[in-house]
Amino acid sequence: MSADNNWSLNMHQIETCNCNHGCGCQFAGFPDFGSCEALLGFKVNQGHHNELKLDGLKVAIAVKWPGAIHEGNGTCILFIDSSASEEQVTALATIFSGAAGGMPLEALATTFTTVIGPVIVDINMDTSEDNASFNVEGVMQVQQKPLINPVTGENQHVHISFPDNGFMWNDGRIGTTETMWLKHDALSFNHAGKFAAKANVQWPNG
Repeated sequence: MSADNNWSLNMHQIETCNCNHGCGCQFAGFPDFGSCEALLGFKVNQGHHNELKLDGLKVAIAVKWPGAIHEGNGTCILFIDSSASEEQVTALATIFSGAAGGMPLEALATTFTTVIGPVIVDINMDTSEDNASFNVEGVMQVQQKPLINPVTGENQHVHISFPDNGFMWNDGRIGTTETMWLKHDALSFNHAGKFAAKANVQWPNG
């Protein structure tokens, strides 16, 4: 691991995709409907790339794979919030592209044949547990909501846990997508009522 790429990110992660609740990719390795389309938002609680602090910055990625993620041929669009300085944009792009090494981003990078960005935009984000959301005006919008018990009407507080460490996160609070759409020249999709997860992640490159 290069000394020039020492990094760590403690983040809120807001995850949505086109799978049904539970997400076949998480357990069986294959998406529920043949291809995988996902929008993910990240807000850095604490982070750095070498000596450069990344606290408070926001990132969103839009991705699509024509089949299972591990089969590759994916497309990724990287969005970075306009509050980031030029140095911070470079650092985040280096990390999220996998070029800085470290899991899970180093592995994910091998599944993409097309990477677009970084696209500098205004990212609005709400990291609340039950109703997390993020959007880029006119480009994408994600709104999560809880899974509700159809009999009692109560929030079911569902979690998925990976005691031996998951690929992206170890414990995710599971909800559903009230809204999830993307309109971009490279990718476009719309998936409401599908899989959603909210998690705190800790990704170092060591």
